[in-house]
This record gives sequence, structure tokens and C-alpha cells, in this order.
Amino acid sequence: MSRRHIRKPLVGFGIAVLGFYLLFWGSQILFPGGTAGTVILVLTTLAGFAFIQPGWNIWPSRPVEYWAVLFGLLLGSAAFAVCVLTSIKIPTPYDSARLTIFTILPGVVAVTGIEELLFRQVMFRWLEQHQISGGGAVLTTSIAFAGAHLGPLLTVEPVGRVFYLLQSLYMLWVGLLFGELRRVSDSWTISWVGHIGYNVAVLLLLSQR
Repeated sequence: MSRRHIRKPLVGFGIAVLGFYLLFWGSQILFPGGTAGTVILVLTTLAGFAFIQPGWNIWPSRPVEYWAVLFGLLLGSAAFAVCVLTSIKIPTPYDSARLTIFTILPGVVAVTGIEELLFRQVMFRWLEQHQISGGGAVLTTSIAFAGAHLGPLLTVEPVGRVFYLLQSLYMLWVGLLFGELRRVSDSWTISWVGHIGYNVAVLLLLSQR
């Protein structure tokens, strides 16, 4: 397979992602508060299923030993992120002391589900359908995932910008773990469970500090 043939899908993918960023970030600038951004995320995911038809990949098709260790890495990454935030006194844009599992879990489950459907199913399957290797799909979707977290830098107060910048950079690493979960289990629901576990672990550890 020629190198030129491999590059074309990635160019198309990059253009599509940039268009998504314009809609996603632009909605947050015009309508602060996060609701508009969530609507764009949902509509983009629905459009992906309508036009790409990526399938569902709900049940893992590979044994647990292929992906169980990645959950440990995610929990370790969550603990490391909290240690860095607390040790160098980076202000967070929310009051972590008031967070409880009952208030955060429904939102975490919903938002992470949409994100995993878009990044680890629609985008991931599109790349696979265009003969991009599994490792290439993991890397490409993790870059797109990290880039999506840069949006709040345009809308939040200066006090929260350092937090969101560091978060988006860290999401490149965490996105690699989510993508690898998706690749080795062949199931977006496994990466969804990992995503929920990571977010809940971070928020609960922050609330204890």
C-alpha cells in the first residue's frame, strides 16, 4: 500500500476534526455554560453514526488479560494527576470539596459515554475502515481527544486556564490508554468503563484533599 494512499484518510480526518473543533469551541464562546458544547457533541456523534455507520462493538471480543492491566494504569494516572494538582497548588475551576459520587456520577456516565462513542467508536472505526492501523487509530484519536479539551481555554477566567491547559496535555496520555483499551478489547464500552473510572477517581481523590 502506497504512503500517499495512507495519508489521504488522515488529511480528511484532520479536516473533519478541525470542523468539529470550530463548532464545539465556537458554541462555548457564543453560549457559555457547557450546554451548547454538549449539544454539538451529541449531534456530531449522531451524524457520525448516520454517515459512517461504524457499528457498535459493545461486547469485548478478546480475553480480559489483554486489557485488565490498562485499568490499573488509568487509576495510577488519576492518582498522579491529583498529586500534581495538589502539590503545586494549581487552582481548579470548581469546588472539589463539594463533590459527591451522587452528584457527579450521572453526568460523568452520560458525558463520557458520548465522548467514547465519538472518539473511540465513530472516529476509531472510520480510521480502521480506511486501512489505518490499530496503533495509528489509537494515536490519532487520542490527539483529537486531547485537542477537544483545549476549548475551555477560550471561555474560562484566567484563573482556570492553567488547569485546562495541563488537563488537555495530560489527556493525550489518558486518551492513549482509552484508545488502547478500545483496541485490545475491540469494545468501546470497555474504554467507556475506563473513562468513567478515571474521571470518578480523579474527582473523588480531589474531594478528599
